[in-house]
Amino acid sequence: GIAPILSILNYMVDHDVKRKAVFYFGAKTPSDLFMLDYFKNLEETLYDFTFVPTLSRATEEHNWTGEQGRVNNAIEKLLPDGEHKEAYLCGNEPMIDSVKKALMEKGIPEELIYYDKF
Repeated sequence: GIAPILSILNYMVDHDVKRKAVFYFGAKTPSDLFMLDYFKNLEETLYDFTFVPTLSRATEEHNWTGEQGRVNNAIEKLLPDGEHKEAYLCGNEPMIDSVKKALMEKGIPEELIYYDKF
């Protein structure tokens, strides 16, 4: 799951890393999201951290006001450019492939996109 990302975020907290970081968390529905309090707390405690949950199957009954669509859609919409950026991904193969493509289209070189497919 997201263990590799959690490890990176915990390292950033423990070592007071001063880098901009954005975590796009893709899920199908609100009930598939977890650790929301942890990630929202990181927005308060970690230097320049943004948490972006996005739902691919949100419906009107969910009353979801956040990003909708897949992670690659959120990246296409919200990431201004990939200059001086690197990316760390974990997820299933189709998700990794679509996000990797979106990141490269934003200008992040392939060699700066690290991933763990499962």
